[in-house]
Amino acid sequence: MVPFARKVGQRGFSLLEMLISLTVLLVVISLAFSQITQLQKQTAAESSRVDMSQQAREFIDQTVHDLHLAGYPNASMFSTTLIPPVNDGNVAAGIVSVSPTQLIFEGDVNNDGQVYSVNVAYVAADSNDSNCPCIRRHAIPKSPGIAPLAQPVSANYTETEHVMPPGTGAGQSGEDLFAYYDQNGNQIDVSGGVDITTPPGPSGLNGQDTITGISTIKVNLTLANGVDANGTALRTSLSTAVRLKK
Repeated sequence: MVPFARKVGQRGFSLLEMLISLTVLLVVISLAFSQITQLQKQTAAESSRVDMSQQAREFIDQTVHDLHLAGYPNASMFSTTLIPPVNDGNVAAGIVSVSPTQLIFEGDVNNDGQVYSVNVAYVAADSNDSNCPCIRRHAIPKSPGIAPLAQPVSANYTETEHVMPPGTGAGQSGEDLFAYYDQNGNQIDVSGGVDITTPPGPSGLNGQDTITGISTIKVNLTLANGVDANGTALRTSLSTAVRLKK
């Protein structure tokens, strides 16, 4: 005869135990997602910082290269007399117009025997471009028979994005985009903008005299785009001084 066997019941989780387990699981998942979100923010910030650094370096390198070729080739390199030489398509007029936020000059910047009119300017805003404030560089072959200041501006340009507004005011980078110095290291005041046709001012110098006196151009660039994982604004600054070849 088979002895009587007591059937042992199986006991499940109580509602309270389930709630506690779910709460612990939610806390663990929340912490994990928090770390993932933080890591994503750090990755995005580093990517933005690298991109800004590359943009800044490319702009500085391009500007240095261009300015070293400003004024080349000049009229003295040709055997024939050119009248007026600055309007000749084969002759580079050199620096044409200067201001704290814009620089216009001529030179064989592509090393191809062609003189180009180069216009580098800060653009505060563009309704069609969300990456502005920005800096745009236009370069177009020089049109013969046209004065340097009347040269057309190319519809195509390269752009440096997310530029922090240059200047020393509130919300600005702290320095002008372009600063100009004479051979003795004294800064030349071009706050109102000076070009080769500017008439004499209080100092008695006209625009051509002022521009001829420029020996060094300092380029100051600050880019700002977004914040890092700690909420600190992302900024990249580069500066360089270019000595003009005379």
